Amino acid sequence: MLKIFLTNLGKYNEGHLIGEWVSLPIDNGKLEEVKKRIGINKHYEEMFITDYECDIDGVKVNEFDNIEELNEMAEVLEELDETDKEIIGAIMSRGYSINEAIDKKDDVIIFDDCNNMEAVAMQYCEECEILDEMPKHLQSYFDFAAYGRDLEIEGTFIFTDKGNCIEIL
Repeated sequence: MLKIFLTNLGKYNEGHLIGEWVSLPIDNGKLEEVKKRIGINKHYEEMFITDYECDIDGVKVNEFDNIEELNEMAEVLEELDETDKEIIGAIMSRGYSINEAIDKKDDVIIFDDCNNMEAVAMQYCEECEILDEMPKHLQSYFDFAAYGRDLEIEGTFIFTDKGNCIEIL
């Protein structure tokens, strides 16, 4: 979900906040109706975005972003499932653009229900069967916290609000 608050710039400069929330993507006909309702015409030709909402953390919208480009981005975002939205938000939190994050979304490992690197290390060791090669009586001595610190130094791990950890490969 991507919504923007589209505002009449001329009226805003005169001290009046006249605008409307618009859910993207929006077709040209409906956009023209919105423009008409907020007073965009020959006298007041310019508009800008004064606010926005998005259900993906990290998505940024600037006041003079191109609405056609935002529409294209919204169409892509609509097709994503919740896991992909979580991944893209995490990647964007590391400074990647939306397009870069979408390109990288398949180049990650997700560690479910991990809120620290020790939990990541435990899950990693279990999935890779690392401890299976060690005698059973020694397995309980393995230091997952230390191994987690080593993993963190060597990789890019991002913890999400949903209690998962994403490693960017």
